[in-house]
Amino acid sequence: MEKAAQASPGTLPGLSPARGARGLAGAFGRVADATCRGWRKVRPRVAAGGEGRGDAARLRDAFHVFEGAAHRLESSYALLRDRVEDLTAQLAHAHGELERELREKHALAERQAALLAALPAGVVVIDGEDKVRDANPAAERLLGGSLIGRSWQRTRERLTPVDGAFEWLTPGDTPRRIGLEEQGLASSRGRIVLLHDVTEAHAARERLQRHERLAAMGQMAARFAHQLRTPLATAMLYADRLEHGAIADKERADVGGRILARLRNLERVTREMLRFVSGERAPDRAVAVGALLAETAEVMTPLMAARGIAFTCDDRTGGAILHGDPRGLSAALLSLLENAAQATAQGGKVQLEAMANSTRVRIRVSDSGKGIDPGTREHLFEPFYSTRSDGTGLGLAIVKSVVEAHGGSIEVDSVPDAGTCFTLILPCSRAAPAAAANALQREAA
Repeated sequence: MEKAAQASPGTLPGLSPARGARGLAGAFGRVADATCRGWRKVRPRVAAGGEGRGDAARLRDAFHVFEGAAHRLESSYALLRDRVEDLTAQLAHAHGELERELREKHALAERQAALLAALPAGVVVIDGEDKVRDANPAAERLLGGSLIGRSWQRTRERLTPVDGAFEWLTPGDTPRRIGLEEQGLASSRGRIVLLHDVTEAHAARERLQRHERLAAMGQMAARFAHQLRTPLATAMLYADRLEHGAIADKERADVGGRILARLRNLERVTREMLRFVSGERAPDRAVAVGALLAETAEVMTPLMAARGIAFTCDDRTGGAILHGDPRGLSAALLSLLENAAQATAQGGKVQLEAMANSTRVRIRVSDSGKGIDPGTREHLFEPFYSTRSDGTGLGLAIVKSVVEAHGGSIEVDSVPDAGTCFTLILPCSRAAPAAAANALQREAA
């Protein structure tokens, strides 16, 4: 037994714990089996040889004790074998779990490596000593060559800051515009740097800004043309009357004066547009509502008559005064009246009226045209939205901006096939007479 027990450990070096336990249990079992088999063979001879001698009884007792010990040893071996089998199963299960986790980690590492390689953004891993420990291909393309082992501080010093926008230009013949983001790694005192190539985005922003500037210039040009068209048409009507009409000299002088007034109006509009382009603020002056309506009516009366439309102007403000830009207010009213004329058929009616109280003036432009459907009404004041093929879509947008610039608001009331009414509500700079205020209160009620 001693030799077997000593030989057993010598057979186990280099084996796993489970295999070592199984070997030890096997050796232990073989010793117990050999002992039991030897005892079974010797026992009859010992019993026969011991008869007649005095110590035979003691010898049998000793062998009984030995036999009991062998049985206990065999039972212990069975328990040890069961325990070894249980441990072996547990170790096999743990080994399988470890192998599965290892395969999953290996697959995850492969996916992460493939993802980093495919990312358009650069990723740089920096250790606590400011050395680059890892970098994906995008980072090496942006920063020029291999980065592993290089000092990040020196690498970053090669970048050129631009525009104070936390963006940099990469070195090389074809520099790229990049943005940097850093994220610390608390466990290793390192950090991860993300490099975003914003070259195309920056070019797109510049194109967008250029398009916006061009759109603003186009809008300004359209607004300029819109404001010039109505006075120019009036002057052309007067000029046509001079050319083809048989009129007296006195009336001819009057028509010539009206043409000159319209041309001067065109010159003022041009001057105001140049002031707008140069950034100079429009004049802020006191505007008599009555004079504003009279000037507007003077422009629109011949146009309405030429189209066969009955046009009336009713000033019930009692001398109320507005404070603002007279040219802008006049252009807004002309735009509304021109729209009303275009929406009204021959024989229809267009009315311009105003009333005031102590705090506000209400100027209405109404027509008996076909009205505005609800779908169109939702987009009335959107720039460049027009239901006419020859419209710029800026008229009502300009009207709204002018009214709001004067601290006012605009309301629309339209009934299909019954007409439309636009109401400009503007603050007064001086109290109106009581009669005019009462008229406005009655209208508001």
